[in-house]
Amino acid sequence: MENKTSPVIDKELVERVAVLARLKPDASEQQALIAELNQILGHFQQLEALDTSSVDPAYHPQQLENVLREDQIKPSFDRDDLVNLSAKHKDGCLMVPRTVE
Repeated sequence: MENKTSPVIDKELVERVAVLARLKPDASEQQALIAELNQILGHFQQLEALDTSSVDPAYHPQQLENVLREDQIKPSFDRDDLVNLSAKHKDGCLMVPRTVE
């Protein structure tokens, strides 16, 4: 395993990223960001230290399998009954307000 030096979040880095993000954090916000981002990097270092050599890679978080059911022929609703439920209909078609002039 390589010996990697972990990046350290310091004031200069926070200021540079703030300029790129067009943010203007004040001094207390900068200190809070430095602490929080260093804590996040610490969590990644803990994850990096884990031995995952015997773990298969997870290419997808869920098992992919065919979940489709077989087609089944079933009786449908009667078209005339459904059309008759609408307020306006003519010749078996629904009448709706014009949407394009």
